[in-house]
Amino acid sequence: MEQNLILGQALSLVTALCFAQNSVIYRHLGRQVGSEGVAHIRMWLALPLVFLLTRLVEGVWFPTGWSGATYLILLTSGVIGYFVTDLLMFKAYVLLGSRESMVIMTLSPIVTALLSLILFDEHLNAIQVLGMAITILGITTMILLDGRSSVVATQRKSERAGVIYALLGAIFQSISFILAKVALSEGGPVATNLVRNLGGLGAFIIFNVFIRRNAREHFKSLGEPHVLLLLLLATIAGPVVGMSSQMKAFTLAPVGLVTTITQISPILLLPYDWLVLKRTITASSVGGTLLSIVGIAILFLAA
Repeated sequence: MEQNLILGQALSLVTALCFAQNSVIYRHLGRQVGSEGVAHIRMWLALPLVFLLTRLVEGVWFPTGWSGATYLILLTSGVIGYFVTDLLMFKAYVLLGSRESMVIMTLSPIVTALLSLILFDEHLNAIQVLGMAITILGITTMILLDGRSSVVATQRKSERAGVIYALLGAIFQSISFILAKVALSEGGPVATNLVRNLGGLGAFIIFNVFIRRNAREHFKSLGEPHVLLLLLLATIAGPVVGMSSQMKAFTLAPVGLVTTITQISPILLLPYDWLVLKRTITASSVGGTLLSIVGIAILFLAA
């Protein structure tokens, strides 16, 4: 077996776990602070932590000696990944619904795999393609069939606009990952994530400080200790640990496989829904989970 491929896929699972934790906290805080405020403030909290992680893991506070093109590519990747994609998906959640938006986001691994094939000549064998397909089918089965009532509700909203926002979110997420992959040939994964964070934070500063001028309102939320603690936990799991793990995974496994595994967060949230939220686990949830487990197992066995 290819040890690097297995490690890359394992890091992808770590990223998926981090994203699952993030979604729980963001869902809770979004009602108090607002999704835009949460997305903005987490970038401020993430920056010093990523600086520290870069120093601990790669021995530098900031990467130097890279080409100007690499810095520009990573800053652009951060703007697209942390800013543009998030705003598009938050809009899709409102217009279309979270479940349907997540289903459309499962197109991101497919787009990413196609782009990586064109740009990096990353070929996937038949078994890996089968594993990706089964995993995506499992996620889609759980989200769609388990949320049939929400589909009816969203038909009265601006559904077409929501679909467009979600599709654009999936495409821009893929572009962000591909740009990061390009730059990873020159720098380490944590330092790469640091520069991407700078790009994302810069975009939020321009948008929220100079355009919308609502940054002060966002910072007021930090006055409540429990909000600050939850935001800090989400920041550590998301932009710091989660994205650093994903950047490292990109150096060990094909981008399409990594992106597929990181999309299983809705599956990982089932125990939380059952044990904490006391929701009934439906047959479609169980079936979708089993399909996704089979798909992930195929990806690991194909290593």
